Amino acid sequence: MRTPIATPTPTYLGLIACLMGMSLLSIVGMQQTAFAAPTAVEACQTALSRGQYAEAIKQAELASQSPSAWLCKGRAQAGLAQLAAATQSYERALKLNPVGVERISAHMLLGNVLREQQQAEAAISQYQTAQQLSQQDNIKRYVMINHHLIGEAWFELSQYAKALEAFQAGEKLAMNDNERADSYAHVASAYFALTQLDKAVEFQLKAVLMQKKAGTPDQYANASLTLGEYFLAQKDYIGAEKTVTRLLEYAQENGGAFYEGLSAIALSNIKRAQGDLSQATVWFQQAEKIANTLNDPELNAALSKAKP
Repeated sequence: MRTPIATPTPTYLGLIACLMGMSLLSIVGMQQTAFAAPTAVEACQTALSRGQYAEAIKQAELASQSPSAWLCKGRAQAGLAQLAAATQSYERALKLNPVGVERISAHMLLGNVLREQQQAEAAISQYQTAQQLSQQDNIKRYVMINHHLIGEAWFELSQYAKALEAFQAGEKLAMNDNERADSYAHVASAYFALTQLDKAVEFQLKAVLMQKKAGTPDQYANASLTLGEYFLAQKDYIGAEKTVTRLLEYAQENGGAFYEGLSAIALSNIKRAQGDLSQATVWFQQAEKIANTLNDPELNAALSKAKP
């Protein structure tokens, strides 16, 4: 098991990473068009994959009539947090009339960068366009992705019922256990936000089972921690403790000290919620011991947040 990864939030990052091997806000690969300058575009993509954003931009500018080049340039600009410039690059790509997956990608990437600029409603419009194009081309995976991206944007707007509807639509299109795991987690997060705790637990439990079956150790661990939080919110202390204890044992067996620390923090929170301050202190001290050994910023932050 690795040392730290970000705890899942109602974001589609996990599923996009699983499906595309990229982060949420740089989701899709790019295809060459007949009129592109392949050498420049390929050089841009190579530089982009290496995190050489300035070089990627330089190469993209050698192929200014290629939609692929503008998409690559936009992704590089987004990597440099030049969000307004990235927006312009994606818009320029669309003006060059890309086709197929490339056009779908342009709308999705534009939606992503708009979300980063706190323009969730504008992002939804882009995702809806990408979804329609995906349906026309019968690309079911992209239809699913856009359902979830739409759901995320609604979630950011605190429109949890609309987010749930979008997540549920995406879940129906999941094609494998990895996609089901992430879809279930998204549905669960929306139910949790709507304070429908029984449903949140139901779907997060499904996510845990799918991650145990098909996910990475980190994905399983994070899903289990979230399930423990849902049980705790439901005041099902037995369910919470069993879930986190199972994760603690799993982490110990697999050399996951980071998750041992997070499990100890979770168990401390559970015991404190039950009024067992003595055991809460024991678990908190165990978490402190692990944190002092690892000196991991994420674990330290979680410990500080949980400090009584």
